[in-house]
Amino acid sequence: AVSFGVSGVLTFAFQGLSTRFLGVQGYAPLALLWSATFLSVQVLWIGATQTLGRYVAEREARGEDWGPVVASVRRWQVGLAVVFVIGALLASPALTNLFGSAWLTVAFVAAVLLYAPEYFRRGVFNGHRQPLRLGVQIVAESAGRVLVAVVLLALGWGVFGPALAIVLAPLIGVLAVRPAPVPPPEREGDSFSTGHALQFASPVLACMAFAQALMNGGPILADLIGGTRAQVSLFAAALIFTRIPQYVLSPAIGALLPRASRVLSTEGQATFERFMLRALGVVGLVGILMVGGTWLLGEWGLRLFAGEEFIVGRDVLVALAAMAAFYLLSETVSQGLFALGRGRLAAIGWFVGLLASAACLASLGVGVVERVSYSLAAGTFAAAAVQGVFFLVLRRRAGA
Repeated sequence: AVSFGVSGVLTFAFQGLSTRFLGVQGYAPLALLWSATFLSVQVLWIGATQTLGRYVAEREARGEDWGPVVASVRRWQVGLAVVFVIGALLASPALTNLFGSAWLTVAFVAAVLLYAPEYFRRGVFNGHRQPLRLGVQIVAESAGRVLVAVVLLALGWGVFGPALAIVLAPLIGVLAVRPAPVPPPEREGDSFSTGHALQFASPVLACMAFAQALMNGGPILADLIGGTRAQVSLFAAALIFTRIPQYVLSPAIGALLPRASRVLSTEGQATFERFMLRALGVVGLVGILMVGGTWLLGEWGLRLFAGEEFIVGRDVLVALAAMAAFYLLSETVSQGLFALGRGRLAAIGWFVGLLASAACLASLGVGVVERVSYSLAAGTFAAAAVQGVFFLVLRRRAGA
């Protein structure tokens, strides 16, 4: 928990330094690079983290060999990397137009590829119950990003300084810490093919695609619907400021899956449900504090975080804080649905949220920043509500 908190503070520092050095006009390309990078990273690589976390944990709890799981996930991760590079090459004119620079397009591709081994390592740490090493890796990644950005911004590299920091951060995290030795498995387990891995990971990938379109796609969306560079910068700064608690909690929520899978397989349905309800209670309380704190102190906090140029209304900040809170709730319910083998239901919930967001975006008649903010908040609320209904229905069926 301390590691996740430190990582959140370091992310806060990285973005705050970038906004102050680059200003309202200069920050937009970096904001777009950040959003596109982590949208792609989450969609492409979180499936590996979740698959390793679930199946390595299950097999280790049963004394079975987890090696086939690791090898299978590594193979399909390589395949996804090849597909991504081909797609990026084909889309390079559009990406360069979005970022405003061919060098930033190269940075985007490099950063996404370098996050593949970082997310693979996260899954190994989760599966083998090594949370301290996972935390150290995340802190090393965040600290490296800040240090590289500070040095290069001070040398006058402009937007390319923090852009290079985004590229190098995952490499720093992977090199900083390695998995601890674990006892050898007691017996061989069943074979685990790439198809088996993808059978579980495909709903995870769909969830991430829909969820990250809501959570990281906002700055890109603001740009696509005609927002100016200043509007994109204002929206991105407000989004990142209100999302800091989500940056801290998301890795912890992602680590719920191996624990939930272990509880379900060894202690039964009733204990699993109690575990999930406790997790949802904690996340719900954090969400209430996020929204309330933003309502009270959000405008002052944003100016302190990003600088006096970045002025956004309270209504927008509260909407974005609510979006982050509902996202955390949806993410938590998704872990329970994944553990139950109902990843498709989680994906349906996120897809409904995406549809709700698109409907609001098409119907609202307010400014660009307000329009995107309200639409994304409505989308995450819809996703949380639908997934919650699915989880309750499954619970009642299990009880019956």
